[in-house]
Amino acid sequence: MPVSPTDANAPPSVKPQRLSKGDQRKVDILRAAMIIFARDGFAGSSLANVAKVAGLSTVGLLHHFPNKLALLQAVLAQRDAYIAEKLQQVQQAPSLAGFVAFLQLVLQFSAEDPAVSQALIIINTESLSVTHPAHQWFTERFGIVHQHLQAHLQLLIDSGEIRSDVDPKQLSLEIAAMMDGLQIQWLRSPGQVQIESVFGKFLARLAADLARR
Repeated sequence: MPVSPTDANAPPSVKPQRLSKGDQRKVDILRAAMIIFARDGFAGSSLANVAKVAGLSTVGLLHHFPNKLALLQAVLAQRDAYIAEKLQQVQQAPSLAGFVAFLQLVLQFSAEDPAVSQALIIINTESLSVTHPAHQWFTERFGIVHQHLQAHLQLLIDSGEIRSDVDPKQLSLEIAAMMDGLQIQWLRSPGQVQIESVFGKFLARLAADLARR
């Protein structure tokens, strides 16, 4: 196609960078780890099974991750980075409608991959034990999630967007419980639970109640 003067002056398009062979292997291993963690949990998983799913030998996997703990830490770090990237894409308007839209988006990317969702739920349950290596990670994330929800609800109260008698702490617990519980029911019976539709109806009722004077 001929290039016009305008096109000639335009900045060159940026091609997506391809991962190095080593980095791609790490991506494959982390994906395989999610699949195995979803099936066996962290406690019941083995590096040999992760390596098999990733298409590597156990020795090949150990070249990238020296033990199962290092693999778990990499999985959780990757999840942190992914969530941070997703949240940066969300424009959270300081309004009730914006808050509801934000919650719907959070559920969408929390449930976009059943293997990841199931792996995290199983590891989260395992980590209720204080000796579990992911105990601190999930405890910290629990605090972050509820701090964010409570702060945003308080902002909506202060701005008059929602009723002044709303208890942000109580409501943040109810919202998180709904999201966690729905994911478990969806994973148990994916053909029967339309998770986004069910959560959307819950949010519609919640919004109507919060706005009621």
